Amino acid sequence: MKKEYKILLYAYPFIIVISILATVGVPLFALADVAFLVLYYYILQKSFSKLNIIKNADEYAAFTTANADQRVQDAKAAAEKMRKETEDSCAQKLRTVEDQIKDKREHAAQRARAAELELEHKQKCVAQLNIEIRDLKDEIEVAQREAVAVSSSVPVDYDISSAEYKDKFALAQLNEKECISSNNAVSVYSDAPQSVVNANVKQILRCFNSETAAIIKNVTTRNIDSARSKIIKSFEMLNRIFAPDGVELDRQLLEIKLEQLNCMYGNQVMAEREKEEQRAIREQMLEEEKVRREIEREKAKLDKEERQFKNEIQKLMTYLHKADDIEKQLYVDKIKELEAKLGLLEQDRKNVLDREQNTRAGFVYVISNIGSFGENVYKIGMTRRLEPMDRIKELSSASVPFEFDVHAMIFSEDAPALETALHRQFDDRRINLVNSRKEFFRVSLSEIEKVVKENHNATVTFTAVAKAEEYRQTVRLLESEQ
Repeated sequence: MKKEYKILLYAYPFIIVISILATVGVPLFALADVAFLVLYYYILQKSFSKLNIIKNADEYAAFTTANADQRVQDAKAAAEKMRKETEDSCAQKLRTVEDQIKDKREHAAQRARAAELELEHKQKCVAQLNIEIRDLKDEIEVAQREAVAVSSSVPVDYDISSAEYKDKFALAQLNEKECISSNNAVSVYSDAPQSVVNANVKQILRCFNSETAAIIKNVTTRNIDSARSKIIKSFEMLNRIFAPDGVELDRQLLEIKLEQLNCMYGNQVMAEREKEEQRAIREQMLEEEKVRREIEREKAKLDKEERQFKNEIQKLMTYLHKADDIEKQLYVDKIKELEAKLGLLEQDRKNVLDREQNTRAGFVYVISNIGSFGENVYKIGMTRRLEPMDRIKELSSASVPFEFDVHAMIFSEDAPALETALHRQFDDRRINLVNSRKEFFRVSLSEIEKVVKENHNATVTFTAVAKAEEYRQTVRLLESEQ
């Protein structure tokens, strides 16, 4: 269409010119031709104007296209640059975050290790405290068993047997019945009818007797003071409860009940003491039996060695009669050596017989157990064993956590007297002030040594420092673990 338009546009002037030449003689047609020519130029001008616009549009389009490509390239370059910058920034931030995470992880690991070490230390401390608590509980239990009347306000007459205390308890019960039957157990301050008063009296007595009977029945050496308090509180509480009814328990009845409690308590204390004495007697009998067996074994051993030496001497005498002069001297020397050994055996036999006949001869020992009882606590005891260390080993049995250390072993012809003298000397230093058979004293070793050497045996040797090997090794292990 555009091509046809151009052909018409260029052909049109020629048509006009031919028309003008053909119509020169006709003015009207000439005027029309001129008008058409003017119109043609107007149209031609418009056409060229449009062509220029189209040309400019094409050029602009080409320029814009080229510029758009450049912009696309620039945009791509900018986008690539931005991508790289973004990647670099993200990588830097990622490295920073990774470094922070690494630092925090290391810090957390350090804190975790520190927490583990602290936990381990606390667990060891808890274990050590549990051991100390268990030891303290054991000590408390032992102290409660042994402290029969030390912490109690109830006096105990140790010259009265448990059976006599039982008789005193029965007598106190008779006194109670007599007190009630003579109307001295309850005071009446009521104007109520006698039947009501009698009912209230029976009720208050029934309540008091019921409560006190259970308390007295269950009294032990550990709860005597609380039992006394319970009886007194029951007495006061019942009097407050029955005060509106005008009846009140008399103080005389309370004293009788407390006397019954004391008798029951004394019966238990003395029964336990008598059991302890029986145990001590049995232990003494066992110890004497062990001594007897030990002496019999020693005598049998000496008899056997004596027979062996005599048989050897008999053989040597036979060889002596048959030997020449040189060999005779060898046999004579050997016989003299055996006779000397026989003499020593005879002396040993004499010592054993003396120990057998003298039942008071023995060893007084001074021993300690730092791990079990602490510093400056010593046991002063006696044994008649020929081998006194056997007795020390028995004392170091499973009943104590560590072995005893021997500081002195004193032989005496009258060991019980020496033991008693030392016990009396340090009687005010006893650990157990109630049970005298507990032979532990809180005293320094130098004081014991001074008393022994000045009054009993000046030649005995004392070992000042206790080995306490197992205890000291235990302490070192505990310190190393901490």
